[in-house]
Amino acid sequence: MSHQLGRIVSQILHRYFGEIVQNVGYDLFIYGSKSINMIVKTTGLPRTRIVDSLRTLLKFDLATFESTDVFVNYKLLPENILLLIRYPRYLLQMKSKYGSEAEMLVEELLQQASCSATVLIVTVMNKYKDDKEKNINMINLKDTFISLVTAGYIQQAPVAELNEGSEAPILVPVETKVPELDLRDLMQAMANNLADVKDNTYWKVNYDRFHLDFRDDLMIKAITRRIDENAGELMRLLLEQMYLTMAPWAAESCPVPAVELRESARRLADRPLLQQHVDQYLRVIEESGGEFVRRCGDAGGGQYAVCARRAAERLLEALLDHCVTERLGSKAHRIFRLIRSKKYIEEEDIQKNAMLPNKECKELTYKLLEEHFISVQPMRKAASAGGTAKAIYLYHVKIHEVAHTVREMCYRALHNVISVGAHMRQSHARLLDKQRRVRSIVHGMRVRGEPQDNIDDVLETLTPPELAAVSAAEAKLRTLAAAEIELDRALFILTCYFAYPR
Repeated sequence: MSHQLGRIVSQILHRYFGEIVQNVGYDLFIYGSKSINMIVKTTGLPRTRIVDSLRTLLKFDLATFESTDVFVNYKLLPENILLLIRYPRYLLQMKSKYGSEAEMLVEELLQQASCSATVLIVTVMNKYKDDKEKNINMINLKDTFISLVTAGYIQQAPVAELNEGSEAPILVPVETKVPELDLRDLMQAMANNLADVKDNTYWKVNYDRFHLDFRDDLMIKAITRRIDENAGELMRLLLEQMYLTMAPWAAESCPVPAVELRESARRLADRPLLQQHVDQYLRVIEESGGEFVRRCGDAGGGQYAVCARRAAERLLEALLDHCVTERLGSKAHRIFRLIRSKKYIEEEDIQKNAMLPNKECKELTYKLLEEHFISVQPMRKAASAGGTAKAIYLYHVKIHEVAHTVREMCYRALHNVISVGAHMRQSHARLLDKQRRVRSIVHGMRVRGEPQDNIDDVLETLTPPELAAVSAAEAKLRTLAAAEIELDRALFILTCYFAYPR
């Protein structure tokens, strides 16, 4: 594991769980797997604090444990810690697909890590029952929860079981079954104390299901931008057929007959052009769709397969092109694409084909080499009669190594973004806290229907210089939050690429 990954993992733990959990998590990251006694020795923290920190990490599935004959060793899961910064994307996905009730349920479940369906629904109901804008009710929450379980966004949490001869339990995955929730039991739980609820089936968010949506969105949007919206809709139909016969993360789907795609397209009332020209769209996607789809047979009017591995490679190449452009400029991007397309190429041929001045072309090539975007392979020509052997240098792109380089860049950039954001919040903590208090008071006054003059008096407690400083700080924080989301998208594309073994 890299040093940059350790820095960003430590920062994320500090942001969400505080300094003690950060120290315990970073200690596990450095040493890999450790027992509680070893963590006490290396961190110097009280044993009770360390136990509480490990309990928190285990609760949120940020660490795991394995028992030996003598000790129980704990191990950090850095890939799960990186998912903490993806929570806003999960909530946006829920709100766009299932509405505000689904967003509230998933948000509460993310905050609690795992809980029973009764506790989850009643907690959300109690939290938003007085909010007239939300206008939620128990029936909608129950139906939404069942819909999310059916769609796979929420799954049953693993159950702890004891092994013979071992004091430490093991977590056993449980098959998710759609629950049967009684509305009367939910209303009774809302009227009584939640501690008396006897629902012992616990649920958690299924991150993998969200990631499948993100991957599908990337592929559909790529086809849409490259061709048009009808082609993107046809790509969505192909992915739906893929899920019926193959594992979701399979490198390539089973062949899908064109007849089934025509039947699916006929059900789309708002796509008349797609209904008429399914075969033509399939041919265009195959030929100019970035190798996302390939024709693999002629039976049934033609059979097509989704090439998920190749799609991940194409998306990665687009990401690498963007990184080179942003870091070194469009001319360096031209050289990078030229080298990648030619596989192996000499320096003289780069200057001929890139259509750049020799000096500038050499400078940009060496910058790409210095930033590890390209590699060089020395080779020796056969010696001529009476002469010496001459060495030539072939430039090429090692995609796998460049992907690792870009991932390290993303970790470093994410670390910088979070550091700057934390510094901004700390330096403007007083003003931001004052603004939050003023907004809270004003909101309460408006709910009570107090006169506008009284509200204006409260708003004037923030002076014009303070308002200007707070506005500038909030604008900067919004920019940093947007940069954080974009870096997370880049990391997701890299994760999709590394998900398929090479």
